[in-house]
Amino acid sequence: MRILLIVILLSFMTGCLSSFKVTGYSGGTVIIDCHYSTEERSHEKYFCVGQFSWICKYQIQTGLNNTWFHSGRFSLYDITGRNYFKVIIRQLTRQDEGTYWCGVDKPNIPDSYTKVELDVKKDDCCEKSVTETAYLGGEATIRCNYPEDHEYSTKYFCKESNDFKTCVNMTSAHQTTAEAGRFSVSDNRRERFSTVTIRDLTEDDTGNYWCGVETSRTEQRYITLITQVKLLVISEYKLLLSL
Repeated sequence: MRILLIVILLSFMTGCLSSFKVTGYSGGTVIIDCHYSTEERSHEKYFCVGQFSWICKYQIQTGLNNTWFHSGRFSLYDITGRNYFKVIIRQLTRQDEGTYWCGVDKPNIPDSYTKVELDVKKDDCCEKSVTETAYLGGEATIRCNYPEDHEYSTKYFCKESNDFKTCVNMTSAHQTTAEAGRFSVSDNRRERFSTVTIRDLTEDDTGNYWCGVETSRTEQRYITLITQVKLLVISEYKLLLSL
């Protein structure tokens, strides 16, 4: 009982507001939402690693609001209008496992924190990278396998931008089917894969995409990107010329 009271007291002293677990996969990416209060909008935000928040090692921190900041495999964006900042960790390895902290810098008083326990797994279900070729004006059909643990998770599909500093959501499915413009997704939960279809392809659709899953609880949301999809859109005319 005494130990429990000490842990609770330390949580209040160090400003730890909540904690949650994040699961990523080797070679993949996680995108973590770190929430804070309205009163903390103007404060600097950071993301650090270490067993204890007061001696953790900074991985990345903000400067200007509503601007992406990048440091190695880490990126951070503070969305002040929605009271949270987004952290991306790319090219995950088992060495990335551990305790992280979403921090809000508060001069003269203890910083506030959200504790994040990151677990990096290796699952044989899913390839790290696949290549797909499709024709201009036609359709691309992409199969996205996912681990058994994510049968009922929201399925997520995004496109890399800015040399994969960010990944823009193209479509996501909370149920077994969903559609957004030219993109649609259907989820086969029994076989544990989703199918993404892109219609009326253009040359601009060429690029790198990611299959992933979204885990969302009350103010605890993260996205796990599992398989990179390299899509090449070509014209049949150019293909014939190359033969």
